[in-house]
Amino acid sequence: MKNAEELITKNKLFKSGETIGVACSGGIDSMVLLHYLNDIKEDLDIEIVAINVDHCIRPESASDTAFVVNYCREKRIRCHKFRVDATLISKEKKLGIEEAAREARYGVFNALIEKGIVDKIALAHHEQDQVETILLNLLRGCGLKGVSGMETIRGKFVRPFLTTSKKEIISYAYSNE
Repeated sequence: MKNAEELITKNKLFKSGETIGVACSGGIDSMVLLHYLNDIKEDLDIEIVAINVDHCIRPESASDTAFVVNYCREKRIRCHKFRVDATLISKEKKLGIEEAAREARYGVFNALIEKGIVDKIALAHHEQDQVETILLNLLRGCGLKGVSGMETIRGKFVRPFLTTSKKEIISYAYSNE
């Protein structure tokens, strides 16, 4: 994970002694991020905590949460799991379901930061996500700001994989089964 290592070092994403919450859906990107950061936590002198938010949108979401919890139990990683009703939030706030899910998820993340449970949240956005974000922003007419895409660091949120390809993430997953 050369690109991730360089990005972490160059941008000083983590400080010694920090507790990093890893947003973990159970998908390959977030599971690789959790594994990778857990693998290098001693080198960085950080603690890793998994954070799973079940949005109750898909029927299999509870099994995704169970997968994350079991993985964390096996690897001795502290795990916080949350359930939010994104469909209800969507109706109450008149938002699209994805926007409601995102708002609820970031509400959980911000609450954990405010309560001092974690210092930062690591998100598994990668190079392909960045390209898609830039293209979508251009199509929406966001101009030059849209061209810049996602930031590596945005407040207490960090994206260690932003310069890592999906291919590299998949390769890492197969190498570390």
